[in-house]
Amino acid sequence: MIEEKDLQELASFQSENKSALSLYLNTDLTQQPKEQCRLLLKELLGGLGEGAWAADVAHAERFLDYEYDWQARGVVIFSDSEQKLWRTYSLELPIVNAAHTGESLYIRPLVNLMDRFGRYGLILVDREKARFLVAYLGQIEEKGESSGKDLKRHKQGGFSATRFQRQADRQAEQNLRQVAQATVSFCKVWGINRIVLAGSDTTLAEFMGMLPKTLAKLVVGTLPMDVETSATEVMERSAELVGEQRRQHEVVLVDQLVTAAAKGTNAVTGLADAFYVAHQGRARELVVEQDFEAEGYLCNGCGLMSTEPLAKCPSCGGHPQQVRDAVNRLVQMVISSGGTVTTVAGSTNLAEAGHVGALLRY
Repeated sequence: MIEEKDLQELASFQSENKSALSLYLNTDLTQQPKEQCRLLLKELLGGLGEGAWAADVAHAERFLDYEYDWQARGVVIFSDSEQKLWRTYSLELPIVNAAHTGESLYIRPLVNLMDRFGRYGLILVDREKARFLVAYLGQIEEKGESSGKDLKRHKQGGFSATRFQRQADRQAEQNLRQVAQATVSFCKVWGINRIVLAGSDTTLAEFMGMLPKTLAKLVVGTLPMDVETSATEVMERSAELVGEQRRQHEVVLVDQLVTAAAKGTNAVTGLADAFYVAHQGRARELVVEQDFEAEGYLCNGCGLMSTEPLAKCPSCGGHPQQVRDAVNRLVQMVISSGGTVTTVAGSTNLAEAGHVGALLRY
């Protein structure tokens, strides 16, 4: 499973022979037979022509023929035999077939997937126990549980029933406080910054009041769900909720970006300005339209990117060369400097502002 540190390493990679291979292949056998996938692979690799090194092509073909288990929906491969780079990532997500070679790795599709299907935590709670799960890149995994004391049931009425109910309520409160403490550790260990809670309305209302404020702010929604619900169903229902919360967040984010850029306060819009601040390491969060593509001109001396052809770099006097995948280069620059990238689909405001922008560190 790919993590943020892996992505930063990929973003910083530079191929000395300018022929690093980046391959994205849909291997979902419910959509097409394996032989069709193999044919698509040959077409993708054959389309690279002389841009790809034979060793990298052979390595990718050998991996898919003899090592890949064909269980995932897609696979991503990065290879540069000269510099001993070899990375493979199996993903349970829909992947668009693509193959690229060049000085840098084509990471933009992977960045998009990690942004859209980023990590979040799920906590299923009732008055006796809780389950902790993590959803990430289309997969969900159980990470532990918290079991409190059983609540004794009393079938008789009268004064005894009231007393037993009070005892049960006190024990339930202790159980929930135990879960709240376990939630702190869960979020820290697994790097959770979004939480979905599941359970009865009454239990969740009580539980929310026990969470530290810093964690309560991470809760993006709740689901009415039994604590023993299958992980598959939990994944399906929580994905809908998280997806809707993401769409709402995108609207707010783009509005924040465009407004701040218009006021000149720690934000810029447009490809040229985004390149400028990214080159300075000032881009805290890049916001880019999902299907936006553009060419650019990269200085071979200092790495400055321009959207217009230049005979001479204004920064170092180097000679800028044309690059087709300028947006991918911009994404790399932001990721390698420790920034984040948010991909937005269907935003008229972002399109009118130049399709891309950045919120700044300073």
